[in-house]
Amino acid sequence: MTGSARRTLLLAGLVTAAAIGSVALAAAPLRAGPSWVVVAVLCVLPVLLAVAAGYSVRARRATTAVLVAAAHFAGLAVAVDLGLLLTLLLFGRLPVGAQVALVNAALIGILLVATVAGPLGRRLAKSARALVAGVRRTPDELLAAFGDRSADGTPATELLRQLAESLRRDLQVATVRLWWAEDEAAGVLDQQVVVPATARPGPDRLDGADLHVLGRAGVAGNGWLRAWLPALLPATSLGLEPQLRIAPAVYGGRVLGLVQVERPADAGAFSVAEERALGEVARRLGIVLRNRALDAALRSTLADLRRSNSALQASRTRLVTTADAERRRIERDLHDGAQQHLVALAVGLKLLRDSAGTDPDTELLDELDAGVREAIAALRDLAHGIYPPLLRDAGLAEALRAAAKRTPLAVTVDTADLGELSEPVLAAVYFCCVEALQNATKHAPGSSVAIDVSLAPGPRLHFSVADDGPGFDTGVGGAGQGLQNMSDRVGALGGVLEIRAVPGQGTTVVGGVPLGAPS
Repeated sequence: MTGSARRTLLLAGLVTAAAIGSVALAAAPLRAGPSWVVVAVLCVLPVLLAVAAGYSVRARRATTAVLVAAAHFAGLAVAVDLGLLLTLLLFGRLPVGAQVALVNAALIGILLVATVAGPLGRRLAKSARALVAGVRRTPDELLAAFGDRSADGTPATELLRQLAESLRRDLQVATVRLWWAEDEAAGVLDQQVVVPATARPGPDRLDGADLHVLGRAGVAGNGWLRAWLPALLPATSLGLEPQLRIAPAVYGGRVLGLVQVERPADAGAFSVAEERALGEVARRLGIVLRNRALDAALRSTLADLRRSNSALQASRTRLVTTADAERRRIERDLHDGAQQHLVALAVGLKLLRDSAGTDPDTELLDELDAGVREAIAALRDLAHGIYPPLLRDAGLAEALRAAAKRTPLAVTVDTADLGELSEPVLAAVYFCCVEALQNATKHAPGSSVAIDVSLAPGPRLHFSVADDGPGFDTGVGGAGQGLQNMSDRVGALGGVLEIRAVPGQGTTVVGGVPLGAPS
C-alpha cells in the first residue's frame, strides 16, 4: 500500500512537471516566459516534492486528492498552451522587438484567466440559478448546512422540504417524496415531505420488512419496485405508469431515510448522471440524519448533566445552609443558656467571696471563681468558633481580624471596602479563611500568614490565604476533610477553590464566590 501511494505521488509530480514544461515549450516560439534554467528548476521541484511527500503518512493518505489536483493543474496548462497558440496565430509571425513584452503580458493574462475561470464560472452559474429559479441553494449546499440549521432549532421537516424542492428543480422531476425515521429504534420510515403538496397520495409508512428490502437496494426504478416493493408504485390505467427512482439513505447498515422522485411517462428518461447524483444525495442524507440523531442524543445528555449539576449544587447549598443555621442555633443556645448559667454562677461566687471577708476558707472560693471564669472564656471561644456573632454584627473584616488574634501565627488581614454582602457569602469566605488559618497553624508553625479579601469582576468576592511555610506536593495524597469542607462551601454558592502549594515555597488557598449567590 505504501509503495502504491508513493508511485501515485510521483505520478502527480511528473504530471505537474510535464504541465510546466508544456507551457514553457508553447511560450518558447513566442520568445516569452522565464529562462530555461528557471523552467528546469520549476520542473524538477514538483518531482522532488513528490518523492519527499512519499515519506509522509498524511501525504500518502491524500494521494487521490493530490493526483486530482495535479490533473486539474495539467488541464489549466493545456488551456494556457492553447491560448499561446492562438496568440501566435493572431500575430501571424514570430514577435520581434517591443512585441515580446506584449506576449509576456498576454502570457500572464492567459495564466490568470485559466486560474480563475473555473471558480468564477461556478459562482456565476450559482447566481444565475438563484436569479432565474428563485432558489438559493443546491442539494449539496442544503445537506452541508443541514446540521447547522438543525442545531439552531429549525424543524427537520422544513429542512427536508427545502431539500425536496431543490431536488425537484435540479433533477427536473414532477414529484419528490422524502421518508425519514423519527426514531431509529422504531424500525419504520414515515413520509415527511411531498413536493408538490397536490401530488397523488402514497403510502405514509414503510415498516421493518420494507426497510429490510430497501437496505439491499441502491438507486432503483420501476422494475425493481414492481418486484420488491410494489406499494410505492402508483395505481395507473392504460399503462401510463410514471418513471420512478428511489434511493435509500443508509448508514451503518440501517435505512434512515428514503428519497423518491417521479417523472411523467412521456418525459425524458433518467440519465446515468442523474441517477448517480440521486444516489449521492441519498448517501449524504444518511450521514446527515445519523449526525442529527447523534446531536439530539448529545443535547439530551448535556441537558441531563445540567439538571444533575443543578440538583447537586442545590443539594450542596441546602447542606451548607442547614449547617450554618445549625451553627447559629448552637451559638445562641450556648450564649443564652450555658454561658448565662456560668455567668450567674460566677456572680454568686463573687458575692459569697465578698461576704466571707477574711475567712481562711476563701481560697477555695477563689479557685472556684477562677475556674468558672475560665469555663466562661472557653465557652465563649467555642461559641465564637461555631458561628461568631462578630461576623453578623461587625462584618467580615472584623471577624477575620478577631480570628487572626486567636492564632499563634503572625497574621495580616487586608480587606477593601466590601460593601453589603449576603450572609451565605460572608459565612463561606469566613469559614474558608479560618480553616486555612487552622491548617497553617497545624502544618506550618512559626510561619507568617497573609489574608487578602477583595471584590473582583463578575462580580465576585475573591479571597486568598497565603503562608510562607514548608508547603507540600499537591499531587501526593487526596484532599483532607478541611479542604473538602472549604470546597463544598464555595461550590455550594457557585464559586471555585484552588490550592496552590510547592514544597519549600509555602501554601496559598485561593477562592472566589459570586456575589449573586442565592441566600
